[in-house]
Amino acid sequence: MSNAEMILDQVDVVKLDINLWTSSKKLRAEDLVLADGSRLPPEDLASLGTKKTINPDKLKEFNRIKKEAERICLEAGTRFIGGFANPRTEIPRITQQLDDLSRKFYEERDQFLASYTADTEAWIGAHAEFSEAIRRAIEPVDSVASKLRFDYIVFRVTKPDPEQQESLERRALSMSEQLFKEIAQDASQIIDRSFVGKDTVTGRVLNSFRRMRDKLDSLGFLDFRCMPVVDEIDSVLGSLPQSGPYNGIVFHNLFRLGLLLSDPEKIKRHGSGLLQPVVDLENEPEDDVLDDQIIPEPDSKLTDEDLIQPSLPEVSSPSENTDLVEEPIIESEIDDDDDIPGFDDYLAKYNPAQDIFDTVLSAQTDVATGLVEDISETPKAVIPVTPVPVVKPVKSLIEDGLDNDDDEPVESEELATAGDFWF
Repeated sequence: MSNAEMILDQVDVVKLDINLWTSSKKLRAEDLVLADGSRLPPEDLASLGTKKTINPDKLKEFNRIKKEAERICLEAGTRFIGGFANPRTEIPRITQQLDDLSRKFYEERDQFLASYTADTEAWIGAHAEFSEAIRRAIEPVDSVASKLRFDYIVFRVTKPDPEQQESLERRALSMSEQLFKEIAQDASQIIDRSFVGKDTVTGRVLNSFRRMRDKLDSLGFLDFRCMPVVDEIDSVLGSLPQSGPYNGIVFHNLFRLGLLLSDPEKIKRHGSGLLQPVVDLENEPEDDVLDDQIIPEPDSKLTDEDLIQPSLPEVSSPSENTDLVEEPIIESEIDDDDDIPGFDDYLAKYNPAQDIFDTVLSAQTDVATGLVEDISETPKAVIPVTPVPVVKPVKSLIEDGLDNDDDEPVESEELATAGDFWF
């Protein structure tokens, strides 16, 4: 079974037979009075138009009923070969609503015919200067009654003979195109009426979107692109608050949805998956910029040595679990490079002929005395003064640290002469 046969097997066609009387009659040359002596153009150049024999407001209800019948047939269907193709499951609802409209139409016709003569005379009185032109065009009541008619017929299209099959298949497959055009026309009217020049809409506009949604849903078998659009409408309407008015980001989401539905080509492209869906821009995830970056290839003319880049020395960082302990800064009281305090005074008083033990004792005493004097000058510090120790042999003094060098200890016999003495 071809696609066209599958479509025709699921639809019935409703054809409306509604005839309205418009009271319009052709305007003739004798209906006009040209007092200035000018003449009318010939008929092959221009036409005179029409004239009304009754107030047009008396016929508005018949026009409204006809439009309502078309709306019922288009609610779940689309135009096809002079009628309206609807899913077979929708036919009982459509026929019931059309029957109700038919009764209302004939009730309005009876009321109109009852006052037809009086309304005509009132119209002539309102245009007394053209009374003769109006009376020449008035129709009898019976003629008007026969021209006011409301009827419909439902039929099914079956597979024709092979020689006529091609044209029918072409028309059947074009139903989806007609469907998208009708949706776009309805959406354009919604935008012009409810969105352009405004920043707020009410809940009434949602009913219009729901009607378009239901129509696409009922005729989804015509084209696979219908259902993605249905899902899009459901997504937008489902994200709205329970009640209006709707403004801000909600208003703009509905506006974008209306713009999408107002163009047949956009509807088809969106249904084919070529357009991004209408979503709330505030909740969109950010794209990973690194995924879109392109790392350029190195120039093939460069050698490996040219590509080597200088790098900074590695800085070792402590691990997360390591406790950093700040080490105290220890300042030495006496710099190794400095002389022993009082040594200059000692050299000034040094006598080579003096006994070595006396010399050492005198130097020891001077050093201690100098230290005590330095301590006594230090403010707000109390330092105990250690008594002068007993003089030890030179060998012991040197081993106890008076000699800051790391040389081996010197024997006392070697210090007997002044020339060999050294601290």
